Amino acid sequence: MSEHSAEEVKKHVRVYVAVFAALAVLTVVTVAVSYLDLPTSTAIALALLIATVKASLVALYFMHLISEQKAIVCLLGLTASFFLVCMYVPGKWTTNTIKVGSVWDNAVPAAHVEAGHDGDGDHGDDGHH
Repeated sequence: MSEHSAEEVKKHVRVYVAVFAALAVLTVVTVAVSYLDLPTSTAIALALLIATVKASLVALYFMHLISEQKAIVCLLGLTASFFLVCMYVPGKWTTNTIKVGSVWDNAVPAAHVEAGHDGDGDHGDDGHH
């Protein structure tokens, strides 16, 4: 095991304290943003941005990925890319794709309910088909 000089240890401790301070500040920022009256999509995007910065700091410094080999960093980037795709694709496919009154819309029109049609093929609640 190699000996570490006192100066080298102090340098690492300063980095860890700085990262801890940044994480603490970003936590306060997260709480402060939660009190803002933002649209839901903006609030979610801002929360994900802050969380990504915090996760990056933890992964890079506390998990020592900043000094790792290129292959590990590339795999981490690939994982982040797949995460972004998994977050984007379902939202893109489900947003504004179901039209009101389509086969996929389960809502029964109010006019049908008032006329005795409850959407299950029969004409009312009498139990006869």
